[in-house]
Amino acid sequence: MRRVSRGDRDAFAAVTAVHAPAIERFALRLLLQRQRAEEVLQETLMRAWREAARYDSDRARLSTWLHQIAHNLCIDILRRESREQPLTENADTTIGSEDSPETTLQRQEAHQQLTKAFSALSQRHRTALALTYYQALPNRDAAQIMGISIRALESLLIRARRELKTILEESA
Repeated sequence: MRRVSRGDRDAFAAVTAVHAPAIERFALRLLLQRQRAEEVLQETLMRAWREAARYDSDRARLSTWLHQIAHNLCIDILRRESREQPLTENADTTIGSEDSPETTLQRQEAHQQLTKAFSALSQRHRTALALTYYQALPNRDAAQIMGISIRALESLLIRARRELKTILEESA
């Protein structure tokens, strides 16, 4: 990031190549719309470029800092928009070509059911689950991104998993 702060485009390209896919997946999980997730990714990268000198590796890992920027942008969007729209695309579904048609259909239905249940969660629950499970961030980093203590995050995760289970059981 020191090189990025000095305007090194190659260093920025390397940062982008490593971190952009995870940031986009995270934004997609929170916003549930690919176009808005792509916009958050673009804005996150623009801010990282402009504010590279403000990054402090002693305070947070680079992935945490970038997720925090993306998280703040997502929260701004969700606050601005009064209602959330359902995910219209199959975001991350990859189905093996050797699967039978029945297995493929079952996976697609399970993915759609999970996506629908996930979208029914509150924004805070979705964020906590997305950071810890989908982004595979340690609780310490997820808590830092959300601006809460590790204990608060753990409590939030318990409630989020419970709520997700209830939603899935009710839809079964």
